[in-house]
Amino acid sequence: MKILGKQKIIKQINRKKIINLLREADEISVAELSNEVNLSKPTIMKIMKYYIDKGLVVISGKGSSTEEGGKKPNIFKFNKNGGYAIGMAITANKLKSVLTNFKGEIVNSFAMDLKSSESVDSVVDKISDSFSKLLEISKVSSKKIIGVAVGVYGLTDFDRGIVYYSPRYQAWGTNIKMQERIQEKIPKNIPVILDNLPRFQVFAEKSLGVARNLRNVISIFAGYGLGAGILIEGEIKRGQHKIMGEVGHMVINPAEDMQCACGAHGCFEVMVSIDRVRKLLESNSSRYNSSMIFSDNGKLSNISPEEIFDAYKNSDDLVSYVMDDIIKWFAIGLSNIILIFDPQVVVIHGVYTKAGDKFLEKLKEKVEQISLTNIKKETKIEFSELGTDAGVLGAATYVINEFFA
Repeated sequence: MKILGKQKIIKQINRKKIINLLREADEISVAELSNEVNLSKPTIMKIMKYYIDKGLVVISGKGSSTEEGGKKPNIFKFNKNGGYAIGMAITANKLKSVLTNFKGEIVNSFAMDLKSSESVDSVVDKISDSFSKLLEISKVSSKKIIGVAVGVYGLTDFDRGIVYYSPRYQAWGTNIKMQERIQEKIPKNIPVILDNLPRFQVFAEKSLGVARNLRNVISIFAGYGLGAGILIEGEIKRGQHKIMGEVGHMVINPAEDMQCACGAHGCFEVMVSIDRVRKLLESNSSRYNSSMIFSDNGKLSNISPEEIFDAYKNSDDLVSYVMDDIIKWFAIGLSNIILIFDPQVVVIHGVYTKAGDKFLEKLKEKVEQISLTNIKKETKIEFSELGTDAGVLGAATYVINEFFA
């Protein structure tokens, strides 16, 4: 039995090697695979038949004959449409969902509005409805779905599938068995994964974004709330109590008047929040009454982040003064994070990605000035290029990664 068990494990390992090489190479011959993994051609042919039968590999054509002539070899190709993953994100006001193929390419997407007063039951029903809608509009059978991952706006326990608390959706209460509730609405053969949304965002950057193929990455979502996804040596880190990444509640200015939702003063989240930007604009308006952000009656309107950033790009004095303050605190928060985790890159998500290159360059300069100035730090700071799809794409690609692991 021990020998048979060992043979089965070796067979599984060899299959994993082959399918992951095909995923990377896209097209490859048996001879090339044989050289790569040091397996015999008959063994590889058996593995190819196994994956062809499962719909994960197709024959894409014929290769060239050898110098001796003979039959042209088959060229095998990974079938990117051999199965599909669904990624969902519960954001501050929407439930976003995508169905992707095995390459992480979006086949279809769907979104539903969420109210801050939305109950857990209502959200779970919308997740179920979104699942069904995606299958319907994509004309895909549930049998082709390898998994569903849901990123949550809130403190989440990945291992237990529990949402401890969501500051946005307080009607949920605490210790919600969200994974279990979702699984009740999804076919039992389809695994459901639940995690904090920023963790899926960092996975998206590693898989598809500006941190592609890097192993030590931090992603920061800021503006409305603040959280981080942390990738160390290629793995998402969650910590002993599943709070790793809750850097928004790192206190960086105890003297700050504005109170965070957690009850503390001077949290990183508060110091760079859009609410604080508006507060600073209001409190400094008398010094800069010719600012372009004022309405005709001289009062500061309920200005949008886009309007603020447009004024900043046009070097408006009031907005520039306020944004310099935001950059200072943003840089202090990032500098602390860089010193703790020493990542290759920090990727910024959220509303500040619309602030433009001037904001990003000033932020980089400020980070360099803050600590260990005598040591050359090569950590890059970049805006995400995935936009608002980062969370759902990260959720879907996480499902795919787990399936082929």
